[in-house]
Amino acid sequence: MKTRNVTYAAAAAVVLLAALLVPVLSGYIKDSQVARARNEEKVIADAMTGAYKDLGRWPNRQDNTADYGGLYTGAAPPADSFLRIAAGWAAPGAAWSRLDTHLVRNEHGYPAAGDKRWNGPYASRLPTDPWGRPYVINSLYFTLASEPPIPVWVLSAGPNGILETNIDTHITAPGGDDIGVRIR
Repeated sequence: MKTRNVTYAAAAAVVLLAALLVPVLSGYIKDSQVARARNEEKVIADAMTGAYKDLGRWPNRQDNTADYGGLYTGAAPPADSFLRIAAGWAAPGAAWSRLDTHLVRNEHGYPAAGDKRWNGPYASRLPTDPWGRPYVINSLYFTLASEPPIPVWVLSAGPNGILETNIDTHITAPGGDDIGVRIR
């Protein structure tokens, strides 16, 4: 009987410790996810800047007449639900382009020779954010004129999975729980 009481006491102690540690560990995990997102966004921003220095323009051209409304990492453009709160984002589809086709591989016919040539790859890979969603860039604002210029962001939708940053404004910080690094 005494052994059983000791076993119950040990189990109770383990449950109590787990109850105390889970919130602390969850906070550390969330903090590490946010830190990872910021670091990856800086890598993406640096790759974009490197391409700009080589090409003499931002890698956001769809063709000779139009710019992509947004660039993204990962395999598929962001879903409508991902963009539902934030203003100014183009609908997924034709106005979006995979960022790796500009920065990891030259799939847009950037010149291979001359002063303004593609000298990449500018990154070895472009990840999705810590929650498995794409990083997005409001790339249309690289070339649209406004005074003062509208900032261009590399953004993660953060833990809630919904972009809340209104990219049509002269914001100085991302909205909601979005995590962002400003390129320009």
